[in-house]
Order: sequence, then structure tokens, then C-alpha cells
Amino acid sequence: MFIKKPIIRFVALCIFGLLQTALSYAQESYPSKPIKILVGLAPGASTDYLAREIGRGLSDRLKVPVVIENKPGANTIIANNTVAKSPADGYTLYLTNIVSAINPWVYQNLPYDFKKDMKNIILIGVADNVFTVTPKIGINNAKEMIAFAKKNPGQFSYGSSGVGTIHNLLMELIADQAHVQLNHIPYKGAMPAITDVLGGNLSGYFGTISSQREFIKKGDLKPLFVTSAKRSVYLPDVPTLAEAGLPAIATGYWMGLSAPAGTPDSIVSLLNKEINTLLANPELIQKFNGQAIDPIGGTPKDMDTFYDSELKLWKSAAAAAKIEPISLK
Repeated sequence: MFIKKPIIRFVALCIFGLLQTALSYAQESYPSKPIKILVGLAPGASTDYLAREIGRGLSDRLKVPVVIENKPGANTIIANNTVAKSPADGYTLYLTNIVSAINPWVYQNLPYDFKKDMKNIILIGVADNVFTVTPKIGINNAKEMIAFAKKNPGQFSYGSSGVGTIHNLLMELIADQAHVQLNHIPYKGAMPAITDVLGGNLSGYFGTISSQREFIKKGDLKPLFVTSAKRSVYLPDVPTLAEAGLPAIATGYWMGLSAPAGTPDSIVSLLNKEINTLLANPELIQKFNGQAIDPIGGTPKDMDTFYDSELKLWKSAAAAAKIEPISLK
């Protein structure tokens, strides 16, 4: 049967109109079901803590459950890729962190392109980092650590949350500058690594202050340096990298929230507004400070600008550390 082109065009326009109406309704009614935030690390880390506090606050404000799903592995690549390949409807989000700006310089053939496949919502907070050692090793500062490593080739081992993380790259820079060998042992979370340091199976650990502060207070871990530009208010007696005579890179372990590319601006704006409101809450600020996390906030564009600056920083750091990108194929 012959159908005239105007009729076909009319039907197509009707279908398009219905789809647009459905999409508009979906955006206006957002959220109407549980929201899931994926975290690329094991429970217990600062990233996990921040995600759960933000999730709890969003759930109260948006009146829907906000579920935190830990999906550790492959230096957060598994979780990030899962979100990048998810529907861009605002119901699957990613707790972005500093590793998102490091991975492009550490791995080849990533299954996603963060700049193209993800859409930033907000920079949530920054946690200062600290490197600690077991007091049993008799090292009190960075110079003594370097001296120990030179005197005992291959015997100084340290743990971090994974290959190519801020902690791994910084220690590689330190090792390269000092011409020593530091053995890196990657872990999926802070506590397993800290437990090994406490048990004498590792010389030291590089991670957030919050994950180590209680052990530092008890004297079970000895802090050698922090990565903030100035001494951290949480560990005022511990020198910075520059003060310790090490590469003067000043950056904290930052965390934000991102969504799959294509997520409607209306949804991004709503989430950004609600999280900014949460970050201004004195109760949440106190909770964050209790974990040595400084709240940030701002617009999606602010996070885009910040992310671009971090990409440049870690590209330079990876080059200086002579990192050979690992192929994922």
C-alpha cells in the first residue's frame, strides 16, 4: 500500500513529540526512584565516608533512597566505566576522585574517556594526605627514610590504594629524585594496608589523614609528611612535602560527583543545588572536618576547570616519574 510522504512525516513528528513529552516529564518528575552512587573503592576510605554522608543528605532532601554501591578494583576503572556506560538519566552517579585525573596518564586504552563520557556535577571536598611509617623501623623524617632505602636496597615497602594513584605517583617521584628503590604494594582499601604496617609487613602507608589519624595519635604510626600546600590544620606538627625536601607538589585527595554524559542539565543543576546546600550545613561541615575533609562546592563549570588543571598536573607528574602507561588490552 502506498503511503504519502506528508503522512509519514506527520507520524514521525507525532512520535518525536511524544518522546519529547515523555523526556520532559521524566526530567520534571526527577527523582521518582532510588538513585545509586558508585564508589570505586572499598568501604572505610574517605571517599566512601563522603559518599555516604552526601547520599544520606540527598535522600532526606530529594525524598528518595540514595544507595551507595562500592565497586572496587582496577584503580576505580571498573566503577567509572560502569557509570560511563549507564543511562544518562540521573539515577546512576559516580563519586569521582583524584584518580580520575591520574588514570589517563597511567593506563592506555581506558574503556571510557572521562572528558567525553562523563559530566561533572560538583566538587564536594578535599582530604589532605599523609605518609606514615611504623615506629618499629626507626625512621623519624623523610631524610631518614631516603637514607634507610639507600642503605637497604629493596627493603623499604609502602602501601597505597592502587597503582597510579596520587600516593603511588608521588612516591615514584620521590624515589626518582633520591635515586632509591621504594617497593609499592597496592591495596583495595586503607585498612588492609594500615593493618599490614601495624603488623610489620609493610614499612609505611600513604593515604588520607582521616584513615590514619587515630593510629598517629596513639603512636602506632609515625607521620613523615603531608601533601597540602601548607601544614594541615589536622596535623600541624607534620611538615609539607616542600619542607621535607621532597617534590613540592601540593594537592589533596579531592572528591566530587559526576554523571554519564548526556544527563540533562536540569538534573545536574538540581543535584548541584542540593549538594551545595548540604555543604553549607554546619552539621555536615563538622562531620567532614572530623574526617579531615574540607568541603568545597561550587558550579559544574568550577569542577570542570578544576579537573582540567588536575589533568595537567598529573600528566606532568607521570612524565617526571617516568611512568610507563599500562595497556588494558
